[in-house]
Amino acid sequence: MRKLRWVGGLVGGLLLAATAAGSAGAAAPGPDLAAAKAAAHSAQAGQLIAKAAQRLPQAAAKAGTVVQQDAVPVYALNPDFVAGKSGEVASLWYVATTASKGGAAMTVYTVPDRSGAWQAVNVASGNTEARMAGAAKGAKLFTEPQISAWYALSGDQVRALNASATEAIGSRPISLAAYQDKVTARYADKQPGSAYDANGTAGGYDVNAATAESNFPVVQVAAGGGVVLLGAYTLVLYRRKHA
Repeated sequence: MRKLRWVGGLVGGLLLAATAAGSAGAAAPGPDLAAAKAAAHSAQAGQLIAKAAQRLPQAAAKAGTVVQQDAVPVYALNPDFVAGKSGEVASLWYVATTASKGGAAMTVYTVPDRSGAWQAVNVASGNTEARMAGAAKGAKLFTEPQISAWYALSGDQVRALNASATEAIGSRPISLAAYQDKVTARYADKQPGSAYDANGTAGGYDVNAATAESNFPVVQVAAGGGVVLLGAYTLVLYRRKHA
């Protein structure tokens, strides 16, 4: 299991917003990776790493911190794609940068606030994002967090990257249209405005019924002088399996 993530005073997340989905098939511009990388090396990131390190063995917690130079854009399933309102399968969620402390792998999450300034908002144990990016081999990396599945998108082909994704779509790549059919079947009755949503769920995804690895309420959170851009998923303290 991936250990509890420390969000500190900032709860971040960016995806699945209607504005990010845009018109059908229209891709949002890519993230500013240089700015994201700088945020992962900021004092704010260091404070989050220090708090996360409190869960490490004493020797590791006292060791120096190394933050790498990678910046992995992580996208997640777009509810408008599920609903057939957009051809964009996934929207940007966060950018991941790997770090380590005393040999313990960590991942720093960064997102832009409303002004566009990038901030570190979360530190997770492990290096899942880096490993999944390696498996994606340059393809667009996206996740279906409700089932802890990771995929690579190349053209109109979706390829499973971990066991959860293989269980969901099989071991061979499938077309984007076939993937849309599958997620529509899984989530169409859980969209905003549905009976599922009306029963106290957030954004159509039941927080309490979510897997042990995810917990994504809809919320806007003040972060310093700005507001972190939020969609239907928000980073909170949660557990996630190693992918």
